[in-house]
Amino acid sequence: MQQCLRMGYVSRHKRRDLSRYETVYEDPEYERLKAFEGPPREERITAGMLTGGSTLELVGGLVAAILAIVGFTQQPIEMAGFATIAIGVALLSQGVSIMTRWRQAVRKLEGAHVGKGELVEGVSTEVFGGIVGIVLGIVALSGVRPAILLAVAAVVFGGSLLLGGTTQPDLVYLAPERNPRIARATFTAIQASGGVMVLVGIAAAVLGVLALVEVGPPVSLVLVALLAIGFALLVAGGALTTRFVRRFT
Repeated sequence: MQQCLRMGYVSRHKRRDLSRYETVYEDPEYERLKAFEGPPREERITAGMLTGGSTLELVGGLVAAILAIVGFTQQPIEMAGFATIAIGVALLSQGVSIMTRWRQAVRKLEGAHVGKGELVEGVSTEVFGGIVGIVLGIVALSGVRPAILLAVAAVVFGGSLLLGGTTQPDLVYLAPERNPRIARATFTAIQASGGVMVLVGIAAAVLGVLALVEVGPPVSLVLVALLAIGFALLVAGGALTTRFVRRFT
């Protein structure tokens, strides 16, 4: 009996390059379903830390502004001391939140072609100013030359805002936004808040120096400086929180 042998052939042609072809159809629900996946775990942790820091900056600025306003009518030294501590905590929390996730922040900034040197300078200045402000506020509340110490704190805060405000727009690259309209709006708000910080920093430093040389009531000058700083931190913290919190929506 004769057997028929059937032989099969395997194609040895190279796999076709599909990169030359264009997408004919794409599921209209793709982008919506992709949005529910959320960012990776590291992205969420970074966004959470930055959101927490900017929120504390916002709250600290609001508390400082309220205390400064109250200080114009009653217990000016005490209110100025507590406002100084609140501002110190606000600056420290914002700087520490960025330093804690510094490796991730550097990776994002390198992808956006943004220099790290200026951001390092701004963040370190905010951390330094926050620590110094907290210490000076506590010592002033203990009754050790409060007018002088609070005036020095105003000068230190002014320098921190002056340097920190210039790097404020670079922080948007830490939280990329896919929606072009929202990205443009939040960037404009953060850029404007950086300008406010710079102007307030100059004004606060000048008011602190005037208080040190006693050109006018020292405590009143310090309260004006603290009120302006609180307002600047409120604006800056609100703008950053609006940008960062969108990483969770």
